[in-house]
Amino acid sequence: MRLGNSDFIPLIFAADINVYSLSRAFHEQYGIVSAGYGIASAGPINHTSIIDYQSVPRADQPDVLPGLINDFANTYADQQILVFGCGDNYVRRISSAKGSYPDNVVVPYMDFPDLYRLANKQSFYAICDQYGIVHPATYIYREPDGGLLDLAFEAPYIVKPANSVSWWENPFDEQRKVHLVEGFEELKALLSTIYAAGYPDEMIIQEYIPGDDYNLIVLTQYFDQHGVLKMSCSGRVLLEEHTAHGIGNSAVIISEDHLEIADQLGSLLANEGFRGFACFDIKYDGRDGKYKVLEVNTRQGRGHYYVTGSGLNVARFVTEDLIYNRPLLPELKAIEPYLWYVTPLSVARQCAIDAGLKDQVDEVLRSGRSGNPLDYRADRSFPRSLWLAKYTRQQGERYQEYKQGGALV
Repeated sequence: MRLGNSDFIPLIFAADINVYSLSRAFHEQYGIVSAGYGIASAGPINHTSIIDYQSVPRADQPDVLPGLINDFANTYADQQILVFGCGDNYVRRISSAKGSYPDNVVVPYMDFPDLYRLANKQSFYAICDQYGIVHPATYIYREPDGGLLDLAFEAPYIVKPANSVSWWENPFDEQRKVHLVEGFEELKALLSTIYAAGYPDEMIIQEYIPGDDYNLIVLTQYFDQHGVLKMSCSGRVLLEEHTAHGIGNSAVIISEDHLEIADQLGSLLANEGFRGFACFDIKYDGRDGKYKVLEVNTRQGRGHYYVTGSGLNVARFVTEDLIYNRPLLPELKAIEPYLWYVTPLSVARQCAIDAGLKDQVDEVLRSGRSGNPLDYRADRSFPRSLWLAKYTRQQGERYQEYKQGGALV
């Protein structure tokens, strides 16, 4: 299997939908096969011809990951190696080891201290306050402060870690990506469990913004090597996953312009000297009519193929910028609407509860501008088709469980 082209090879870490979608974007744009490493061989990258993937124990650890990059770069010394992480743990460790790589390694991330200021939710909200960017009412809980809980807002509460990497490194029963807590005593009990499990950092306690999934907005932006915003594309989330580990991950997105909030957040990142991809999660608060920022991922998000499907191939932006040093024209809105889904199509259509959304979805479906990123015509084999059918069926079953109240966050 020939990797990349004579100029470069994408080297992608992790093994999820994000990895496959990014590999697909490179294959569509440049006709090339990517390389990949991760700690396990997960479904999305099985039986595929567009990524050469290897499972390596502890591939996400700081004493292993840099060596994998260095060995790969030395093996392919005549090509540039464009390195991506498709999870926060990979991104942070790729960034923190930037000074140790061979000269042919290209890292599309800021230096770690600058990246961490944005990736850490506590410092990110402080930055938002400096720029007047609205976010949910927030309390930073520090265990060393003696368990002080001086909350200025009422239950229910959203509880999530400031440091998502440390969070998953210290598991406990019933652990979720985000917890919805109905009362104060339940909140105190949860915090006690979290710190007893060994989690060392701050916890974020926020007011709960009511509203269904379709009040959520995802925004993806790309800043070039000079810190200039070159791509901005937003979408409405019609459905999230509602499993313990999946809550917060989009399952259905329709691209949709939200230019005002995109401009505000683009200005924030530009002023902070950001480089590379950023993905914001935003929620519309019907109580005051404001869009409120929930978090930013300092990488392309798991559902980023909605951007490529909308006509803005994510692989093109980073490659033309960092590999070929070609100037990019700013593209600050989707070229055409696109419906992205990783559920059965019937589920994707059911999620458009609002009449206006139904019309949008139906129009996009009639135009043929829709798709599951995992279902790639150029990568269909019998084993992969079997896996995809099973995966899609499971997603439909999860949605039915969620509708019946069995998998709420």
